[in-house]
Amino acid sequence: MDYITNNEPILRLSAFFFFLLFIFTMESIFPIYRRSIKTYKRWLINFTFVFINTLALRLVFPILAVSFAAICSQYNIGILNYFNVSIWSAFILAFVLLDFGIWIQHFLFHHISFLWRFHKIHHSDEEVDFTTGVRFHPLEIIISMVYKLILIAVIGPSVALVIVFEIILNASSIFNHGNIKISKSFDIFLRNLIVTPNMHRIHHSEEERETNSNYGFNLSIWDKLFRTYKVNSKNRDNIITGLKELNNKKKSLYFLLLSPFKTSKE
Repeated sequence: MDYITNNEPILRLSAFFFFLLFIFTMESIFPIYRRSIKTYKRWLINFTFVFINTLALRLVFPILAVSFAAICSQYNIGILNYFNVSIWSAFILAFVLLDFGIWIQHFLFHHISFLWRFHKIHHSDEEVDFTTGVRFHPLEIIISMVYKLILIAVIGPSVALVIVFEIILNASSIFNHGNIKISKSFDIFLRNLIVTPNMHRIHHSEEERETNSNYGFNLSIWDKLFRTYKVNSKNRDNIITGLKELNNKKKSLYFLLLSPFKTSKE
């Protein structure tokens, strides 16, 4: 545990670039669709969001999730810090509770109109690939961090667990948005535990009933438990991704940043 906490920056950065490179490679070998010139323009926009969001978090928050978890641990804030729970039991329980919390957050971003204004920028990507997993509006990232800090204050996860969870959350977002062709049998097997690209691709369908399903990012159990799970899209392997209201529009970075603040008449 000490190794994780003492090497947080290098672990997180290394994991992020490793999974980007790994899923990029898998997409190159086993793609669902072929990349186009349009794809590379999207990549520039999506990675620019990473830079803007990182800067926004540093400017808005004096401390982020890991530092806040350390403060909660020091002052016994949170359920697991208050009660005497064994290290590994607390580790597993905190991971499951955090994952459930992220599922709830994702559900709320779809069903509260103010939050959807920002989250739909993520869904506006007409081609879903590993870069879609990092395409989020800065205001969504800021709201998500506030929500995450509240989760940490309630649950009381260890610093090491928060680091591990953040790494897995980023990795799973890159993975389950991947443009990777996976056999149906192996996909169904993986879905017993985790969210797969095929499962999450349904969530990025332009069909509203499918967009409002498969909210999980990591563990697949929550959608099955709360009956928001869809096994297949109505279009099967020919899913049209994106949003009908934004598909075929020129979506520049400027447009995507300002779009949530515009009225429907604009």
